[in-house]
Amino acid sequence: MDQSTIPPVLRYFLYFSFMSFVGWVVESLFRSYQEGRWVNAGFLSGPFIPIYGFGALIISFIALGAQRMDPPLAWALIVLSPTVLEYGSAWLLESFFGLSLWDYRDEKFNLHGRICLKFSLYWALLAVVNKEVLAPWVFGLIRSVGPSMAYFYAGALTAYFLMDLVHSIRAVFNFKAVLKDLQTLIAQGGQFISTSDILREARGKLDTLKGMGNRGLPLEIRRLLKPLNAFPALWRPFQETFLVFPDWIKERLEKRLGKKRLGKK
Repeated sequence: MDQSTIPPVLRYFLYFSFMSFVGWVVESLFRSYQEGRWVNAGFLSGPFIPIYGFGALIISFIALGAQRMDPPLAWALIVLSPTVLEYGSAWLLESFFGLSLWDYRDEKFNLHGRICLKFSLYWALLAVVNKEVLAPWVFGLIRSVGPSMAYFYAGALTAYFLMDLVHSIRAVFNFKAVLKDLQTLIAQGGQFISTSDILREARGKLDTLKGMGNRGLPLEIRRLLKPLNAFPALWRPFQETFLVFPDWIKERLEKRLGKKRLGKK
């Protein structure tokens, strides 16, 4: 093998990673604009959304085989593949985690809440931009780093992805566990509380805690913030349990996540 070239598997992995980062930028900016505040979008804690990386890989593989296809068929596959990927990913995540991490039921022309016409058009546009503009530039950038740095980046990214994936999966399962506990409290007519002493102390220090970010919230609630920020669809089941929280926690959540998220104007 020519030692001056980067192996295809390595090249495509770096491409996947780069496009996952681009997807995180696009998604976070879009969501931040919608909500009027910064939103760290995506399943992972870090600046990567893998579904964008997988989508970019699929488009690249289709483009490789496009020479053996009729051009209309190739372009149809390219613009439709992100929507197919989104539907399949939603189904897998719902099956694995038992949660809908995105929900288009409020959008017109949606299918099972997993895909909708409006976002499918967005994905189609991004697919064209990816094939015609981003992919050639990114692959050229990858070639320019050379094999040694490519191996270094790939190793570092692999270690990071594994650690972040484990952490993020734990966060989602923790969300499910806390949500189940809150639903049990509702069924029992109870209220969320760690101990009476901690709650009374927290109420007494509420004014002092103003401006301290999310540190005034109990640990169980702080662990919910990333999934809630990343996936608006999780607010549907969470809002159903909101009545079990004391007023001071509601106020802290309102400050952290915004009145709009809590159904207020």
